Amino acid sequence: MRSSGVAVCGMLLLGALVTGCTDDADGSAGPAGPADDGRWRTSTAPVDASGLSWAVGSTVHLADGTTVDTGRPPRAYVVAGDGVFFVPADDDASAGDPAFTGADLWFVRPGAEPGPTGLEVAGTGLARTPDGSRLVVLDADYDEGTAVMRFLDLSSGEETTSEDGMDTSGIDDPVDHLLEAEVEILAVDDERVRARVIEGEEVYDLSTGEGASASDDEPPVVRDALTSPDGTWRIEKPDSGPDRVVDADGRAVDLRVPQERWNLSWWADQETAVGTVITGPGTGKRTTEGDTVALLSCRVPTGACTVLEDSAGETVLFPLRSSVAAIMLQDGE
Repeated sequence: MRSSGVAVCGMLLLGALVTGCTDDADGSAGPAGPADDGRWRTSTAPVDASGLSWAVGSTVHLADGTTVDTGRPPRAYVVAGDGVFFVPADDDASAGDPAFTGADLWFVRPGAEPGPTGLEVAGTGLARTPDGSRLVVLDADYDEGTAVMRFLDLSSGEETTSEDGMDTSGIDDPVDHLLEAEVEILAVDDERVRARVIEGEEVYDLSTGEGASASDDEPPVVRDALTSPDGTWRIEKPDSGPDRVVDADGRAVDLRVPQERWNLSWWADQETAVGTVITGPGTGKRTTEGDTVALLSCRVPTGACTVLEDSAGETVLFPLRSSVAAIMLQDGE
């Protein structure tokens, strides 16, 4: 399976967003592990997929404090089912870059060895539902000029496929058309997936696999990193004073951040705003020489905020389809 969807790559460096995508890479080299035993398909002990997850090296940190070892640094990952699905990185430069096609997808549970799933994925064609109970793969074959949507229910082990919106029977050159279509998954909620496919934009029912031409904004495709995925909350960054989180009526959440210097930059899910805290000799929101930066996670509407101290000074990778792919945090030196 290969896909040519357009991806947006981002790396946050000391609070500044730097974008750029590398060439496609197959990401096929995986860590040593057992053959696919199929157990990844049926969840028996689901991990908590909510909140902020982040990876340093080969360790993925879940929001509830659980850690999962992928065996080698991932290029991309999602938290779903009983653990972490990931594409191994070829090198340090490829970590966080979603511009890959035909990559082997691996899976690992907490405390277990990683193993292959047998699936091949593209960075623009892999997603999970917000609750982590389903995996969605847009399987595009550019040798044949065909595509299919695959919906994997990890709670039951069942897979549903759909070719709705994928008809190439009336196309003279389906391979060229598929390349031009730039197929990709656009948005997923717990019931539907929205995708750009061969016949345009399609919305699929995750339970049945049935698709229909997209005629509204559901599920919403949120392009603005400062707006929560469901559009309920927004991060405001005033020229003076602290960042704020407000609802649709402009009411601000009482954020309880245990540091004086901090920023909010994007959303991990519809209830989790992500940013950084800064400690050291500097002042204000900007970093200076000698400052140390760590991740900050704030929940809404409660306003409870947590500083992830173990992230300080590290290069951190976030789940596939996050607004920010990776961040390099200043270490105070």
